[in-house]
Amino acid sequence: MKHATKMSGLIAIVAAAAMPLAFAQTAPTTDDGAAQDVAPTAAPSAEPKQVTWADLDVDKDGSLSKAEVATVPALAQVFDAADADADGKLTADEYKAHAAAGDAGAGADDGGE
Repeated sequence: MKHATKMSGLIAIVAAAAMPLAFAQTAPTTDDGAAQDVAPTAAPSAEPKQVTWADLDVDKDGSLSKAEVATVPALAQVFDAADADADGKLTADEYKAHAAAGDAGAGADDGGE
């Protein structure tokens, strides 16, 4: 009998915990009581979506323009410095060289300060 009481208590706790989830899945209704079709919305992600070079290269010419990188603030900020030949187009090689130079500078000794 004692086992049945524990099991009943456990079932009651699980049911109570699951109720908010069940109610959250109820379809919204209109004033006349009819259910509405609502598309599910994506939950906000904790991490930003990873964007590839191909995603940004809208015109598919292999390089990125300032307009194409405008949606990536960190890349837009370093665009001019990374565009080694200053032609207004950032190639993958230019970006890799800029990133490598930045990585090399990050590990430099600051003179013991």
